[in-house]
Amino acid sequence: MASQTSTPPSNPTTTSKLPNIHLLCMQASSAQAFHTAVATHFPTLSSHTTITHHECSLKFLPKHITFTAIVSPANSYARLDGAFDDALARAYMPNKEDYGWITRKAQAVVYREHRGFAPPGTCTIIRLDHSQPGDAPSKNPWKSSYLLLCPTMRVPQNVTWDREVVYECIWSLLCAVDRHNRAVRGNSSSSSSSSGIETEITSLLMTPLATGVGGVSEKRWAEQCVLAMKHWVEAVEHPEVWAQTEWRDVREKRDGEIKATWRGEGR
Repeated sequence: MASQTSTPPSNPTTTSKLPNIHLLCMQASSAQAFHTAVATHFPTLSSHTTITHHECSLKFLPKHITFTAIVSPANSYARLDGAFDDALARAYMPNKEDYGWITRKAQAVVYREHRGFAPPGTCTIIRLDHSQPGDAPSKNPWKSSYLLLCPTMRVPQNVTWDREVVYECIWSLLCAVDRHNRAVRGNSSSSSSSSGIETEITSLLMTPLATGVGGVSEKRWAEQCVLAMKHWVEAVEHPEVWAQTEWRDVREKRDGEIKATWRGEGR
């Protein structure tokens, strides 16, 4: 019996353009690692997105900069109270007495979608709105509408053993943003989110993932971040390959590229 091939699905509302990215790196070495990874793995990245580098902490990020979403490297239980998550809690709390505001927002959604445990490598979109009666307006100096919760670890700990968690987080983030944006376009929603209407995520701010408590090297973070973006663009542009993947497609290129990011690091 002759083999049959199926026509890969297409989605005209999906675009290979990535969201514009504000990369917040407190260390110049992190920015350099990212530049090197782009030059090595995805030199055409600039044709798919705009990357803006900021070498400062969150509290010193200029207030005129705006982005639709901000990424939390997080933990699986959505407690935003350490390292960059602590900075998020302080930046968005409505007043000095409500440090836990952003954690409550995050945990409510994580419980609804994951029963309170978002596995490492996933991405959960959380609205930064005021849906509860009596909610005071939070501080929102960058006009961001969403938090992208991307746990790199179950609890704060070294995760160098989880060799590809950064790649998985970035891939999940891009897929979550794509699904969200397709839903918004499908609903023909207004671009305004102040009245409870969803808005497209066209830009985001993120930091190096898992390079602090997680112990992941800047090189591994940068390479996995860039490779995830590269492979995601390829998947959108070539559904004939990615919608019906053969093992040879994985083994001849993708598998080796990803493994090369952690080989030789001792774990």
